[in-house]
Amino acid sequence: MRKLWVKAWMTLDGVFDADTMDLWWPPADEAAADYARRIEYITEEYEKGDVYPLGRTTYEMLWPGWSTQTTGDGPGPILNRMKKYVVSTTLETAPWKETSIIRGNVVEEITKLKQQPGKDIIIDGSATLVQSLMGTDLIDEYRFLVVSYIMGRGRRFFPDGTPPTKLRLVESKMISGETLALTYQPDKK
Repeated sequence: MRKLWVKAWMTLDGVFDADTMDLWWPPADEAAADYARRIEYITEEYEKGDVYPLGRTTYEMLWPGWSTQTTGDGPGPILNRMKKYVVSTTLETAPWKETSIIRGNVVEEITKLKQQPGKDIIIDGSATLVQSLMGTDLIDEYRFLVVSYIMGRGRRFFPDGTPPTKLRLVESKMISGETLALTYQPDKK
């Protein structure tokens, strides 16, 4: 069975909201070397997958920019080759190449994807989708890029009401002076 992991960029206090991202995610021109290291890491991570489920909000945020980056280096061409699944009951069309809409039982559909042969399944952001899968044993890893910034407001990746989940840190890596990559696995003891 293939591995499913969640990837999210967030502040130290767990804010991942794209509406505040310009305040805490260092821009490309601020520190070119840091930006290059982040892009290199993100690209290497995306190369491990071939299925990319997304919630509707994350899909609508990502596809306009990434769908046009079909050649060159970086994550764009990789994301365009992946089979994408957007989970939505309201989205009528999904114009990003290789995208299907999941309207039914998300747990059943993700279970079917995990049983197929292939590379990893990567859920990017999509906190509502992630919360719907927590407690199902479908999530094998959580991979967070944590930026050294305390936002103090905004949408948190794990809001109040998230099911308690014991995790085990399996890897930590400094990506840049401001970004730490943390990989956790559910502790199934």
